[in-house]
Amino acid sequence: MGFRSNFASFLLFIIAPLSTLILHICVGKYPLAPTIIPTLLIEKISGSTEHALEQLVFFNIRLPRAIMAALFGATMGVTGASLQSILKNPLVSPYTLGISSGAAVGAALSLAFNLGAFSTEASAFTFALLAAFLTLTISRVRGSLSPVSIVLAGVIVSALFQGALTLIQIMAHPENISAIVGWMAGRLNAVTWNHVLLSTPLALAGIIGVVLLRWRVYVLSMGDEEAKALGINVTREKIIIIVLASLAVSSVVTAAGIIGWVCLITPHLTRLIIGSDPKKMLPASLSLGAAFLLVADILAKSAWSYEIPVGVVATLAGAPLFLYLLRRSMRVYGG
Repeated sequence: MGFRSNFASFLLFIIAPLSTLILHICVGKYPLAPTIIPTLLIEKISGSTEHALEQLVFFNIRLPRAIMAALFGATMGVTGASLQSILKNPLVSPYTLGISSGAAVGAALSLAFNLGAFSTEASAFTFALLAAFLTLTISRVRGSLSPVSIVLAGVIVSALFQGALTLIQIMAHPENISAIVGWMAGRLNAVTWNHVLLSTPLALAGIIGVVLLRWRVYVLSMGDEEAKALGINVTREKIIIIVLASLAVSSVVTAAGIIGWVCLITPHLTRLIIGSDPKKMLPASLSLGAAFLLVADILAKSAWSYEIPVGVVATLAGAPLFLYLLRRSMRVYGG
């Protein structure tokens, strides 16, 4: 059993995201052979232009898009797993807690008024934190944060920000509406190195913070009373994890838009493979989330004669898959 567990962990941590990353880079309207990648890297360093077109496709189009897809999937995977663990609810995600809706409102405001990429990032993060603050404030019952109250408060806050997002679309200039609608559909075809450079630091800060706190997540997953008995400040630790999730989610949502289901599917799939121990599940969900969205984006850009938003692919594939995984994993929650 130990060997199988270690092998599954190795598969999730290394092979799955790496192989899908390479496949993502190679697949497209202009295919690239995997064997040419080392050559392109060497030519880039040496300044050679022997394969100028391949270098353009690889470095300017495929690589930033692949990195953003992996970063988005990893962020949603690890944040979804951590939130589900601390709240002991298989339906919890950054979307149900209002975090993603808050980031969406912030980004849409910036897009509506053409404030620029950096302002979009800052606005998304600010509104994501505002959404998290409202969720935590509304859910506080007798000085504590119960899992049920957090989820219910998140649904309320999410609905509030969804209404604000609709209002922004109505009031925005017609020239900016298409940009907002396209961004809401979740697409990666417009990702550039600027998006990657803006999103990566905040996303990595949130991801690393959550992974480093996976022992606290493990204790919180045992229940509030057990955590308090072990000397854990339950309210403080939950707030820290939710804020870290907000930090990471807002940064990637700004660049890629609204791409659902990754944060729900990945923890369930990981749980079925290696179990529900957050110490192992969080890093594995990070890896599997990256692989899932890379595969979804491969389908989005190559399965049809024209490209469709990856958010559409994730939804069409994710809804039935999530239903299957939820039925399989309900025994973890006593269902």
